[in-house]
Amino acid sequence: MKLSYKLFTAVLVVLCLGCTCKEEKENLDIAKDIPVAQRDHIMEIAKKAEGGDGNAQAYLGVLYYTGTIGRNHTAAMNWFKKASENGSGEADFFLSEMYEEGVHVNQNADIAYKYLVSAANKSFTSARIKIAEKYANGEKVAPITKEEILSWLDVYIKDGNEKAKAAKEKVEKFDPKAKKTETKTEKTVVKDVDQTAQVPATQPETAKEK
Repeated sequence: MKLSYKLFTAVLVVLCLGCTCKEEKENLDIAKDIPVAQRDHIMEIAKKAEGGDGNAQAYLGVLYYTGTIGRNHTAAMNWFKKASENGSGEADFFLSEMYEEGVHVNQNADIAYKYLVSAANKSFTSARIKIAEKYANGEKVAPITKEEILSWLDVYIKDGNEKAKAAKEKVEKFDPKAKKTETKTEKTVVKDVDQTAQVPATQPETAKEK
């Protein structure tokens, strides 16, 4: 099927959930440069998305998030949320990124991590590697454990994933106890500095009377 430009733009208007008139016009301007073959592909994805296919919904979210069919973060988030409800780990990963960076929403680290864990639990590779890197940097990753992280990485390493290999090396080298000791030492030093700052090294001399 060769999708006409007129029909294609009509489809984009429907897909652009939450678009303002200005954003809708910008999206249609971008549509002029999209090849006919790609229009057909997007149309097929749109049909699946409207039918409740989580992967297709996530794909549409990515198209809007990256600006492929017009950058619109409202539409992207709406499609990501629909996809998340339909089991997409990819959608959870992008929602995590949006909350972490404050894209279209207020920054919220708790919600961002909640979506990241959800993506990992749905076996989304990038999410699992990101959690591994967080652990290696000394960040809290509960309820995920070190053993669980290593088991994820081992599977990806067997498939030749270099990022997983690098992440595993960092995870194995990281010592949580050493991190706690380091943090405790830093707090003690800061406390000692504060106490020293409160007491002048020498008392100022009183001016002598003539």
